[in-house]
Amino acid sequence: MKHIDFTQGTNALGPSNKARNAIRRLVRHMAAFSTEQLNHLKVYIAGREGVDEACVSFGGGSTAILSTILELTGPKKILIPYPFSQRHSAVLKKHNLERRIVSLNADEDFVLNIKEFCDAMNGCDVAILPNPHDVAGSLISAEDIVQVVDEADKLGITLVIDETYADYTGSTPPFIRITNSRRVVVLRTFSTFHALGGLRLGYIIGPPGFVSLLETRFDPTWINSFAPCAAIASMKDKGYRRRTLLFIEDEKAYLRERLSRIKGVKCYVSPSNILVIRLQKEHGNLQKNITKYHLHIDTFTDDVENTCIRFPIQTHRLNAYFVRIIKKIAEAENI
Repeated sequence: MKHIDFTQGTNALGPSNKARNAIRRLVRHMAAFSTEQLNHLKVYIAGREGVDEACVSFGGGSTAILSTILELTGPKKILIPYPFSQRHSAVLKKHNLERRIVSLNADEDFVLNIKEFCDAMNGCDVAILPNPHDVAGSLISAEDIVQVVDEADKLGITLVIDETYADYTGSTPPFIRITNSRRVVVLRTFSTFHALGGLRLGYIIGPPGFVSLLETRFDPTWINSFAPCAAIASMKDKGYRRRTLLFIEDEKAYLRERLSRIKGVKCYVSPSNILVIRLQKEHGNLQKNITKYHLHIDTFTDDVENTCIRFPIQTHRLNAYFVRIIKKIAEAENI
């Protein structure tokens, strides 16, 4: 039986129609490789974010860019909030890094304690700051990010602000402060909100000197001609953005209301497209039973050993199916 994957945070509406049309138009030119579209995308992003073009650089996906940053900086100890995603876990394992963690507290809606994070940076070589958090979906304010950037500069460490899910929130980081930092970069992708994961395109925004150093490790020929063309079309599609955000809000409200009816289940609704569903620890078998229904989910345990499910918004049909399965299992266990 086919497994249903509830771990992907890709836009459930799929790619923008304008992005699809841009790819169709480009097919006739696929015989030749050109960096012209990539340069157009750089100009567009720099103008939109109010930064110099020298502050922007591209790579073959955000995970590949993160891995390149770690290869260049050669850290031994890295700071990252817990829980961390499978994606981050795989990258840290690949580079055999010692982890220092700062845990998110469920009683504080999984919002990162900035003072605790800044204190924990001391003695680390690199810090990864997902914003919004890629497991809990919690968001850090621009003011708090400035505080973290200031501390990173003071300690002379590399800080990667991973904004894989930022487009779902509309938040804007303090780019002026970041581009004037020593080694702080914002990492973004077109794989999640824009649903262009198959084209493998990500980018960074940071101080020109550090970005230039990273560019020596990037090869533009890793990026196919379709990716930047589809990316700029998707970014310019205001209707697509509006439909996506309305859909996400409607589905979050639906899930929160339906899950609230199930005893022993608590739903945390984040500013992004991610919900955290916490199960009381006496009902820990819920996760085990979910596998019987061929569902693939991401789970973690909170500070008091409750099982939590990371749930990115899916299509309405899949969201409704997930609620039915949770309810069925819960009722069977007499929750």
